[in-house]
Amino acid sequence: MILSDCITDKADEGCLKVANILTERMKAQGRGITVVSYKRNSPLADVHLRLNKLFLNFSLLALIKSRRENILYIPFSSNTMASVVRTWILSCMTNGEVKAIFVLCHPMNIVTKKLLKASKAQVIALSQESYEFYKREIGNAVYIRTGVDTTQYAPVDHKRKMELRKKYRLPADKKVVLHVGHLKYGRGIDSLLDVEKDFCVVLVLSSASKAERDHDLEQKLKQRPNIIIIDSYQEHMEELYQMADVYFFPVREKGHCIDVPLSVLEAAACNIPVVTTDYGELKAFRERRGFKFIADFSAGAVDSALHEMAALEDCKSREAVMDYDWNAAAERLLEL
Repeated sequence: MILSDCITDKADEGCLKVANILTERMKAQGRGITVVSYKRNSPLADVHLRLNKLFLNFSLLALIKSRRENILYIPFSSNTMASVVRTWILSCMTNGEVKAIFVLCHPMNIVTKKLLKASKAQVIALSQESYEFYKREIGNAVYIRTGVDTTQYAPVDHKRKMELRKKYRLPADKKVVLHVGHLKYGRGIDSLLDVEKDFCVVLVLSSASKAERDHDLEQKLKQRPNIIIIDSYQEHMEELYQMADVYFFPVREKGHCIDVPLSVLEAAACNIPVVTTDYGELKAFRERRGFKFIADFSAGAVDSALHEMAALEDCKSREAVMDYDWNAAAERLLEL
C-alpha cells in the first residue's frame, strides 16, 4: 500500500513528481498495490481518505487491516516532526511494516530521531548523503537512485534544437542557459541577474508555488533584457531542456531542493552540459564529464563556467544519469 498526500494531477514540483511517478511505475507492474491519497487526489489513487494530522482514522485502520500490505509512506513534508509522528502511528497499526520516502532531509532534533528509530520504519533515502545520515542516526535505511525518465528526456540533433528555439521564440544566435524550479533567493536564483547579455537565460518556474515566490527577485529578473521567464505549466518539458546549451543549478542552501534535483537529471539525460553546486546527490557526478562544479558565484566566475560548458564537445552527462531511471527505482522499491 502506498499512502501519500502528494498524489495529484499536476505534479510539477520535485516531491510531487517523485511520489506520483514512482507510484505510477510501481502500480504499472500489476502486483496489486493499493494507492491511498489524502489532501491531494487524482485518478491514480484507489482510495481517497479525509485524515486528521495524527492519522487516527477508523477507515484507514480498517483498510490497513483488510489489505494486510506493507505501507510505503511518502509525505510532502518529508522528515518533519509531524511526518515522523505519523510514521510512528502507521508503524503501530502495522506492527512495524512501514517504509518511508523522505525526499528532503531536514535537520532533526533528538526527539524526532528517537521517535523515528522507535517506529522501526525503514527510511528510503534518495541521496548517498541522506542515506549516511539516516543509517547513522536511525539505523534502518536504504538508498535508491531515481529521478528521471531517460526515454522522455533524450538528446536531439542540432536541427531539432533550432526548431525548438523557433517554437519557443528564442534567438538562434545566442547560447541558451536554462534553469527550472522555484523562484526564491534561497535557491541562488539571484546569480542569474549578472549573467552577461551574450547569453539568453530561460527561467522556467514551477506553477505550483506561485504564492511562495520572492516577488522582489521576480521584478529584478523581469527587468533584465536577456532573461525570459516561463511561468505556466509546460506539457513537454523535455523540449525546454533539448533547446538549451547549458543547464545552470545554483542551489547551495540545504532545504531549498529535494535531495536529488530532478531538473539536473532531466537536463543531463538530454546530454546538456551542467554548471552546478554539489547539492545533495549531485556529489555523485563530480568526476563525470559534462558537469562543472562551482562555489564562486561572482559574475565573472559564473560567466566563465557557462562559457566553458556551453562550448563543451563530447558531453557525456547522459551516461552519468542512466542509473537514475524511474523504472529501475520502481523495481527496487517492489523488491524491498
